[in-house]
Amino acid sequence: MSTTSAWRQQTPRDWEHYVNKQVTVTAHGQQQHRGWLHTVDPVTASVVLVQLGEAAGGCSVSVVMGHAVEQVEVVGEADEETAMRLSSLFRSEAPELRGSVEDVKRRREELRGWLQQNRVPVEEVGEDLLVAGVLTVRPPYAEQDCFSSNQMVLARIQGLLARMPTPAGQSCDQPAADGQQSCDQPAADGQQSCDQPSAGF
Repeated sequence: MSTTSAWRQQTPRDWEHYVNKQVTVTAHGQQQHRGWLHTVDPVTASVVLVQLGEAAGGCSVSVVMGHAVEQVEVVGEADEETAMRLSSLFRSEAPELRGSVEDVKRRREELRGWLQQNRVPVEEVGEDLLVAGVLTVRPPYAEQDCFSSNQMVLARIQGLLARMPTPAGQSCDQPAADGQQSCDQPAADGQQSCDQPSAGF
């Protein structure tokens, strides 16, 4: 259980305890909202709740703004079937990014390494990646899976994802964010590789 002052002071790692749990959120005026907690916005502490329907894939989503949250209480744990439904609800439908659990985990590791290579602070929060403390990247970790209220950071990270090299290697035909290319580092095979600039965090 968490009260409003404690709730907004918690870190994303603290909020991870509530993800995919059935919770009751008490807001201002003693209004209560119940559902499966999908995520918490790292900037506003707003709570995203999912109410699952009877039909497979059916659901409704509600958001309780962080400033209105007075109390969050866990009232249920997800079984394996429910956990799978919750994890699949907001995945991108991009065919090229579908794959096994191992494929998704591998892309997460590749993305985390790419961000670190560009000196962008990133940490894992459950299945999500928390970037610079203000942006969340959710499975399957494509550009459209980035969420943040900071539009400048959102655009910058989406740009980095667009330039992320494939596992086969990075080509030198992608311009950097400032329009310049830096391909002055020879690779082991004698080819040139792009030296991407820092994201500026």
